[in-house]
Amino acid sequence: MQLRLKPTPAFTLSVLLSTALLAINAGCATNTSPPLALNIPAPTTAQVNALLQDDASGNESNQNPKAFPEENILAIDPDMRYFVEEHVPAALSPRARLSYLLDSMVRPSQLGLSYDPGITLNATETFYAHRGNCLSLSSLFIALAREANLNAYYNEVTIPPSWDMISDNSMVFYKHINVVVDFGDDGQEVVDLSVDNYEYNYPQQRLSEQEAAAQYYNNRGAEFLNQDQNDEAMRYFRRALYLNPNAGHIWGNLGTLLRRYKRNDDAEIAFRQALTLNPNDQVAISNLSRLYHDLGKIKQAKQLEKASEVFRKQNPFWHYSKAKSDFEQGDFNSALKSINQAIDLDRSEYRFYQFSALVLHRLGDVERAKKQAIKAARLKLKSN
Repeated sequence: MQLRLKPTPAFTLSVLLSTALLAINAGCATNTSPPLALNIPAPTTAQVNALLQDDASGNESNQNPKAFPEENILAIDPDMRYFVEEHVPAALSPRARLSYLLDSMVRPSQLGLSYDPGITLNATETFYAHRGNCLSLSSLFIALAREANLNAYYNEVTIPPSWDMISDNSMVFYKHINVVVDFGDDGQEVVDLSVDNYEYNYPQQRLSEQEAAAQYYNNRGAEFLNQDQNDEAMRYFRRALYLNPNAGHIWGNLGTLLRRYKRNDDAEIAFRQALTLNPNDQVAISNLSRLYHDLGKIKQAKQLEKASEVFRKQNPFWHYSKAKSDFEQGDFNSALKSINQAIDLDRSEYRFYQFSALVLHRLGDVERAKKQAIKAARLKLKSN
């Protein structure tokens, strides 16, 4: 786990790393590619509202008192208040209180937080578990920071697209959220308790607590879905969409769940809504293509497959992710080919050269590896 602080400009600046298998989109990074040309009609407002109003059996949600989970992701209890009182002297300046709070949260002899990308918890649960994913750690920090009279809020960071290749047809996307502490006229600090996937020059914006809560429910829904607890997953996805109906990736997750209920017509509506909100949503494209194949709509399925292929060829980060997958499987020649394709598409991304150096070193080409490492260092210095 790395602790990141840096003064930021006056503009508003957020963690969330969630995993979900079987091509589930669990909070994805913003896509920098141009929108794909898809002839997928948007669902009607009535169709969208119908999915928001029924449960797994198609019953009206207002007839089901357990339809929505209710959790306060920033809840704080007496032990947490005592922790702040004990470790953060109230008489200190705001910046000093921030330093004391961070030190007490990461010091092993005190709270000793650790990063775990597979666990989504609220602030109270994270406090007692001493671990959690980026959203969990950020929620805990905000709750404790506010108890220390610091103005802290969620910050969403537009990280470059990242895919984990679960298989040839399955993937996981990532999204990043950290925290900003605002000192008013004295500036701001970014606090990042996650792994090293954040750069200060990434575009960022303030994330509302409602949007953060929606992502929390989405992550929990994905976790339930991976555990085959479909009814619980339905409750959490619907709660997430109630809070943020414009989150395309959550609609994609709902579509995946609806397919498990064999509600193919409704699943199609959910995937189409996901693509209406984000035409580059590769998980929704993949899942809708499979659905069309199963329904015998071969023409529509092939159209989506073609669009996805165009995306892969044009997006350097896809090739970068493919290179990492090849490397992990020990296929270094394929990894080199993929990372070279990424570099050909974007010669300004230092991480591509870093990875190229790693691959070349494993292939025994030390001289070329050194040259790529030097290029990476120069580009990283320039970006900062």
